[in-house]
Amino acid sequence: MEIFEELESNVRSYVRLFPAVFDTAQGSCLFDDLGNRFIDFFAGGGALNYGHNHPTVKKALIDYLKRDGVMHSLDKATVAKRAFLRKFRDTILTPRNLTYKIQFIGPTGTDAVEAALKLARRVV
Repeated sequence: MEIFEELESNVRSYVRLFPAVFDTAQGSCLFDDLGNRFIDFFAGGGALNYGHNHPTVKKALIDYLKRDGVMHSLDKATVAKRAFLRKFRDTILTPRNLTYKIQFIGPTGTDAVEAALKLARRVV
């Protein structure tokens, strides 16, 4: 833990609560570098609905990477985004007669706040 104390900001909080160095993860569990198992109640802050390294998600991601899929495109159009939008429209929106627009937020919380402010200005 010394390297974390030496180089990381004092703003961090989770690492202080869990003085463990995590190495691997499977399902709802994290494993530290000593082999101890922890239940991950954080679940990536809600981003891991299927747990860590779910086989179906893992295979799809590995296949995408192997074909040199675009890793990050901000809000540019990509083949993967097009496929997602079509599937979302056909599976979620159309059957429910919804005409929602989709907002893809960026890689930071600031981007999410900016998008929310822009949306709020349009509504007010």
